[in-house]
Amino acid sequence: MKQKKITEYLNNNPKPKILIVQPSRMGDIIFALPAVSEIKKKYPHAHISWIADERCAGIIKDNSLIDNLIVFDRTKISLPYIIKMKKLLRAEKFDLSIDFHGLFKSAFIVMLAGAKYKLASSSTNGMREFSWLFSKEIKPDDKISHCIQRHLAVAKYLGCEFDINNLDYHLEVSDDSISEVKEILKKENVDLNKKIVLVHPGGGWISRRWPSERFAETIDLINKNYDVNIILIGGKEGGASEKGLDEEIISELSEEQNGTKKITNLTGKLSLKQLMALFKISGVFFANEAGPMHIATALKVPAVAILGPTDAKRTGPFKGNTKVIQKKISCQPCRNRTCTKKDCMKLVCVEEVFEEISKKL
Repeated sequence: MKQKKITEYLNNNPKPKILIVQPSRMGDIIFALPAVSEIKKKYPHAHISWIADERCAGIIKDNSLIDNLIVFDRTKISLPYIIKMKKLLRAEKFDLSIDFHGLFKSAFIVMLAGAKYKLASSSTNGMREFSWLFSKEIKPDDKISHCIQRHLAVAKYLGCEFDINNLDYHLEVSDDSISEVKEILKKENVDLNKKIVLVHPGGGWISRRWPSERFAETIDLINKNYDVNIILIGGKEGGASEKGLDEEIISELSEEQNGTKKITNLTGKLSLKQLMALFKISGVFFANEAGPMHIATALKVPAVAILGPTDAKRTGPFKGNTKVIQKKISCQPCRNRTCTKKDCMKLVCVEEVFEEISKKL
């Protein structure tokens, strides 16, 4: 009965206000986009706000799906800031909030917003940290389904019809951002007439990172066999002490006769908008499972993904132009972010990664 009540309310209200609660991280925001896209198609008259933290808001800034981007700045968290945020959210008088995160921090935002109706996705592993107390959880038909499918269960609940094999991420990249990136590449002496191979060696979990020396060996093989631009990307700091990973890889590369190394390092030098623009003009991407991998999938960039401890069926690249390389061992899947053994990652060899990159090239 509540389902019919909500859909009738959204249909009959001339401008219903919907709040999307998916504050972080990069990959999680990408996972929510297809559901938000379908909801916007179903209810084009709706006013959609999205609350995201300062690290990830750039992904959806100026996106035409969203009428209002609300930035929740974690660096300013204090009692006065929370009171101010509550006033801001309550002033919007939201009709519906949708929690796509399913954790305490998103449930806290739902509570601050106080929407008339409150729904939530079952997210990656169901609603946790008491988030289910604040919103009605909409569960997917299949418990073992990808996070994107779990989010789409909410869209389906709201009456949306879609083709799971033809989803629209609605990830927008402006011409201005592409021009900015091209100027950056020119200053780095990158030949724009050659194909670009992007490399992201980082990842939020230590246990999801392929060894840096194997990234270096793979880059050397690409340089030896192909005349391309190889560009290293990553965050300024990154999750789990990602800082310094780029220097480590570059130090392990073989040198050319003139003493230089054939690689361009843009780690920490790009905004999220510029990063997405760089993907748009790139030929191939290879990386560990992390936010940039999901951006590549959403933008249909040919990619090679190296996965380790996580379940690819739940959080891996979803129906993109991506080849997943993952070795199965007895302890998978796991959520041990700091595993020191990393057997699942060590079993992935340089030769098979290079072979898949060659196929994409």
